[in-house]
Amino acid sequence: MSPRCLSDTRKVVQEEGMPDTTHYRQPQEVASRLEVSASTLRRWTDEFSEFLSPEAGSTDKHQHRRYTNEDLTTLVSAKGLMTEGLSYDQVHQRLRELHAGRSDGSGSLVASEPVLAMAPAIAFMTDTLHNVADSQQAVLNSQSANRELLGVVLQDNFNLKEENTRLRERMLELERHMNQLGREEETRREALRAEIETRVQDVQRMVMLQSRAGCLAGLFGGGRR
Repeated sequence: MSPRCLSDTRKVVQEEGMPDTTHYRQPQEVASRLEVSASTLRRWTDEFSEFLSPEAGSTDKHQHRRYTNEDLTTLVSAKGLMTEGLSYDQVHQRLRELHAGRSDGSGSLVASEPVLAMAPAIAFMTDTLHNVADSQQAVLNSQSANRELLGVVLQDNFNLKEENTRLRERMLELERHMNQLGREEETRREALRAEIETRVQDVQRMVMLQSRAGCLAGLFGGGRR
C-alpha cells in the first residue's frame, strides 16, 4: 500500500455514499464490511481503541459498541497495513503518523480499492491463524492429559511390580515353610517307624524266649516221670 493510498479518508465516505454527518454502524455491519468475524472485530477495536471513537470502545454494559464512518475507515486502513505484513506495533506507529498528518491538514486515512478487495483473504487468514492456534492449544492440552495419564499408568505398573515382588517373596517363604514342615514330618515318621520296629523285635524276642522256656520245661518234666 503506497502512502498516497493512506492519505484521503473522504474517498471511503464517497464510495459508500455516506453523509458527512455522524452515522453510527452496528458491530455486525462493520464486521460484515470488513469481512471478519465478530471476535476479530472486538480484538481490533481493543487493539486500536486510541484511534477510534469512544463509542467504538465502549465497555458500558448498558451501551453497545457502535462505529462511526471514521472508525470504519481506520479499521479498514489498519487491516490493509496488516495485510502488508506489519505488526500491531508497526500499525500503531503508522496510524499515529497518519492521524498527525490529518490534524495538520496534510491528509487523512484512506482505504484503497486493492485493500478492500483483499479483505476476504485477510479475514480468512486471520480466522485460520486463530483456528490453528486454538487447535494447537487443544493438541497441547491433549498431550498434557496423555502425559498425566501415562504417569498414572506407569505409577500403577510400578506399584503392581512391587506388589508382585512382595507376593513372590511371600510365596517363596510359604514354600520354604512347607518344605520344612515336610522334612519335620518325615523325621517324625522315621523315628516312629524305628520305634515300632524296635518294639516288634522286642516282642519277637520275648516270644522266642517263652517258647524256649516251654520246651525246656516239657523236657525236664517228662524226664521226672
